[in-house]
Amino acid sequence: MGQRVAVISSGNGGQSMAAYLAIKGFEVSLYAREQERVDMFSSNHFQLSGEVNGEADLRLISCDMEKVLEGAGVVLVTTPAQYHPAVAKAMAPFLVDGQLVVLNPGRTLGTYVFDKTLRENGLKGRIILAETETFLFTCRCITPGYPILYAIKHDVKLAAHDPANTPQAVERMGQLFPSILPAGSVFETGLANIGMIFHPLPILMNITRVEAKEGFHFYTEGISPLVANILQRMDAERVAVAQAVGAQVLPATQWLKLHYGSTGDDLYSCIQSTDAYQDVLAPTDIDTRYIYEDIQTGCVPFSCMAKAVGVPTPIIDSVIQWATAVYDYDFYGQGRNEHMLDLNQLIQDVRLQTGGT
Repeated sequence: MGQRVAVISSGNGGQSMAAYLAIKGFEVSLYAREQERVDMFSSNHFQLSGEVNGEADLRLISCDMEKVLEGAGVVLVTTPAQYHPAVAKAMAPFLVDGQLVVLNPGRTLGTYVFDKTLRENGLKGRIILAETETFLFTCRCITPGYPILYAIKHDVKLAAHDPANTPQAVERMGQLFPSILPAGSVFETGLANIGMIFHPLPILMNITRVEAKEGFHFYTEGISPLVANILQRMDAERVAVAQAVGAQVLPATQWLKLHYGSTGDDLYSCIQSTDAYQDVLAPTDIDTRYIYEDIQTGCVPFSCMAKAVGVPTPIIDSVIQWATAVYDYDFYGQGRNEHMLDLNQLIQDVRLQTGGT
């Protein structure tokens, strides 16, 4: 299928990824979920600035999933992870043999949700399904068609849903992006979910600033020493759950040093030294993916797994409860919980794949 790539989602990440690949010479189709999202673009011409500067035309921008997927060797799903079931349902009838579908990222247990939904909705194509541990870029897009790329992350890990397919998935993704590394399994990528640490709690602790559309710098101003200290304790819960189910993941400070070259002895100093975070503004709407994505597809499955293996996670649990009260929304019930997935079986799978007990 050559050099054609489909990017699924017209948000910050989707536009940045589509522009980057088009500038690199790939033939890119961009999926927007509805015609209104298609119409927000004045043309198919995109201009990328920041870490990479350039401009190029996309092959297609459409809300017709069949047309977007046609002829694409690689399909990059960049939509917020809570929408993975809806995307998989729309995609299932049109996927064909040989296509590589990569969740960017899968968040926690992403390929399990996506694979389950594909099969429930008539998938016939023999595809390779994979996920990255994090989104490959730090980026924003204030004006449609003009994304800003703040940083390309280093040494991002990727794993296929079937571990036997990981080498091929890494090789094919490596043709699109530098610095892709193989992970041992999707548990390694999914339990390395840093978004659930860096996103929801800072929003909750700055909620009135966000509501007032203050426009502060999210990481360097929104994460104060106090907030960073709580995040570091929350991250210790994440690492403890991963270890209890047999997976090894990096603490957030080491993760920042690996992917961004950050420096510092604690989480606050590491965040302050991260160049890619310096210009990233906070959301100006409290209904942000930093809440809806990262709680439902990060905090909730971690809380569920923690209960199954007997690891206390008081901060992760409090984030879910606090958001539920503030937003009057059942994040646990709508998240990746024990009713959506057989978590006991998944924990057995991860222990089997990693050699844990």
